[in-house]
Amino acid sequence: MVLGDRGLGDVLLALGLLQALSDATGHDAELRYEGPRPRLMRRCTLPLSTSLTDGPHIVRTGRNTGFEFHAVPERPPTWLDVLDDHHVEVHAALPMRYYLAAEQTLGTRLPADRAPLPAFRSVQHARPFHVVFVSATSWPDRKDYGTAGFARIATALTNGCAAPFTFTLITSNQPEPSPLADFEVLAGPDAVDCLDVFASADVVIGNDTGLTHLAALTERPDGTGPQVIGLYNRHSPAKWTTGNTRHHAVATAFSKMLDLADRCPVRDGLDDELWSRSARLNEIPAESIAGFANDLAGWW
Repeated sequence: MVLGDRGLGDVLLALGLLQALSDATGHDAELRYEGPRPRLMRRCTLPLSTSLTDGPHIVRTGRNTGFEFHAVPERPPTWLDVLDDHHVEVHAALPMRYYLAAEQTLGTRLPADRAPLPAFRSVQHARPFHVVFVSATSWPDRKDYGTAGFARIATALTNGCAAPFTFTLITSNQPEPSPLADFEVLAGPDAVDCLDVFASADVVIGNDTGLTHLAALTERPDGTGPQVIGLYNRHSPAKWTTGNTRHHAVATAFSKMLDLADRCPVRDGLDDELWSRSARLNEIPAESIAGFANDLAGWW
């Protein structure tokens, strides 16, 4: 199974294929990961032996299924389950698309009916009123709410509730100066090190990026995890999500259009800049994001 050599987010969502392989071969089957992130994969709830390589992310099994799977985000379609004469269930999240595509290829009914991704373990417990912002992104010019934007969210939260909020900002390797002096700034941390940071949070708010997906997969010792809000401006929030019930979305009009049409700006050659303000992430009011975070956490 080739999970690809793209960014962290793509690889994490491709673990839907890995879960399908595990479910199909039995949980006692040996799974061997080879790739650039062995430390992270050792924190996965699926039992994996790991080795470091410079190539793509590959998982092999000791049992021969007769098939080779490649995770290509553009390929798996949306799947529908007919529930009765009047209702269907839509499986639009990318991990479930992979999972059901594998089920069809293998010709074997697999047990998961939604959110098939494995979790990533942390030993950390939640700190009340701790909020983590994920500003790191692969495309800062187009997919970043910005340090100033996250500071506005923090201000809206503190203005709405006299609680002992603490804030952590995860940035790229060269962060902008924080507009708030009381922000703890983590510049370019490894994904493994972010797991305990995410586990300590009540809420994680971040750009649509791999670390935000990882936050939604983070599991504390008691089986809980943070509420996670992904900010989407040029991809579908129904597809580019873990599918976890703790993983939520705030999206621009352009992203909502892609959601409804099941379109991809890369595959379908759609230019989000033609949508002007309707596709700009910083047009989403910080107060709206803060209010949604409060609704999820129940602070106010």
